[in-house]
Amino acid sequence: MTERRSRPAHRNAPRKQPVGAPDPRMLALKTLQELRGGEVTLDELLSKHGYGLPSLDRNFLRQLLGTTLRHLGEIDAVLAPRYQPPQDRVAARLTNILRLGVAQLFFMDTSDYGAVDSTVNLARDAGLHKYTKLINAVLRGLQRDGFEWPEGVEDWQLNIPAWLRGSWKKAYGAEISQAIAEASLGHAMLDLSIKDRTTSADWAEKMDGLVLPTGSVRLESGRRIRDLPGYRDGDWWVQDAAAAIPATLFSAYQGKTIYDLCAAPGGKTMQLASLGASAIAVDKSEGRLKRVFENLERVSLGAAVVTGDATDLAPDTPRADAVLLDAPCSATGTIRRHPDILLRQNDKLMKSLLPIQTKLLNQADKLLNVGGELIYCTCSLQPEEGEHQIKSFLADHPNYERKPITATELGGWDEAINEAGELRVLPIHMQDFGGMDGFFCARLVKKS
Repeated sequence: MTERRSRPAHRNAPRKQPVGAPDPRMLALKTLQELRGGEVTLDELLSKHGYGLPSLDRNFLRQLLGTTLRHLGEIDAVLAPRYQPPQDRVAARLTNILRLGVAQLFFMDTSDYGAVDSTVNLARDAGLHKYTKLINAVLRGLQRDGFEWPEGVEDWQLNIPAWLRGSWKKAYGAEISQAIAEASLGHAMLDLSIKDRTTSADWAEKMDGLVLPTGSVRLESGRRIRDLPGYRDGDWWVQDAAAAIPATLFSAYQGKTIYDLCAAPGGKTMQLASLGASAIAVDKSEGRLKRVFENLERVSLGAAVVTGDATDLAPDTPRADAVLLDAPCSATGTIRRHPDILLRQNDKLMKSLLPIQTKLLNQADKLLNVGGELIYCTCSLQPEEGEHQIKSFLADHPNYERKPITATELGGWDEAINEAGELRVLPIHMQDFGGMDGFFCARLVKKS
C-alpha cells in the first residue's frame, strides 16, 4: 500500500457566514442531491442556487462542487474503508455531506479544523443530528491518518466512470484513452468568438490572450466575463473553441438561409449572422431560446428564432441553403467545463440519444435544398454519436456525400482531421494552447 496524497500545505479557515445569508455548503449539498436525477445540469443548478450570492460565496460554491465532482472517484475510495452508508432514506444526503467534507480536507485549501467543523455543522443544519459523531469520527480519522490505496491505481481510473474508460479504450486505444481521461479531469480555458473575426488579434492583445489557429481568442480562465473589454458593446461572446468551428465551414453565407437546429444558447447562430447569413435558430425549449434572444440582442445581430421540436417540424417548413445540426448528445467531450457529466451521464442514457440524433439528421435532410451543405456535430467523444451516425446516414441517403474538412479552413491545423475528412477533436489536442473540448464534426453535400 502506498500513500498517494498529503493535504495542501497552505490552508484557510472557512469564511464566516453573515447572519441569515445562505450557506454555500448547504447549497452545494442541495445541488449534489438534485444532480443525482440526471435531468438538470450543474450550470442550471448553479444559476438557481448561486443567484444573489456574494461573489466570494458564489465562487466558493462553484469551486467546492467542481472539486467534489472531479475527484468523486477518489473521494469515494477514501471513504470506503471508514464509512458504510446506512440503509435508510438519509443515505444519499449523508454520503454527499461526507463527500463535500473530504473534498475540502484533501483537495481544497480549507483548514483541517474548518473542513471538519463546517461539515459537522452542515449535517446538523440538514437535520442529520444523529450522524454528527460519525461524520466527525470519519473526517478526524482521515485528517490524522491520511489515506492510502493500492499501488498501480491512478487517479483517472477512479474518477472516470468504468463505462467511459472502456468506451474510450475501445475507440482510441489504451494510451490515447488514458491521455483523454487525464486531460478531461483538468480545467478548461476561456474561449471567445469575435463578432468581426478580422479584429481577433486586436481583441487578444487587449485582453492579454492569444488567437488560436481556428480563430477563437483564448484567455486564462477565472476572469469575470462582464468586466472584460467589449462585453457591454457586444463585440464578442463566450464559445468553446471546438464548438466554434462548425459554423465557419459553410462555403457561402451572404444571401444564404441557414438553419441552426438545436440552437440554444445561440453561439453558432450568432456566428452565422455575423458572417452574413440569414440564420434561423430552432430549439424546442422556450427557456433556452430566451437566452438566444438575449445573446443576439447584446451583440446587435439579427436572426429568426423558432420554437419547435426539430425532430418533428411541419411538412411545409421552408427549405434552406444549408443546415447546421449540433445534436443533443452525452457531452462527454466537455467534462473539463462540466464535471457533473461524470455523475449524470451513463452508457444507457448515451444510447437513448442515438435515435434522436438519427431523427434529427433525417429531418435536416428534409429541410435542405439540393446542392446544399449539411454540417452535423456533437460535443461527444463517443463514436456512436459521431462517426457511426454519419456512416449510417450516408448508407441510408446515397444522394449525399462527404465534403472533407481541410487544414486550410482551420488555419493550417490538421491534428484533428481523420481519414474521412471529418473533424474528431480530442481533449489532448492543442495541448500547447491549453487543450480543447472533445468534439465531432462532419460536412455533407446533398447531390440530388
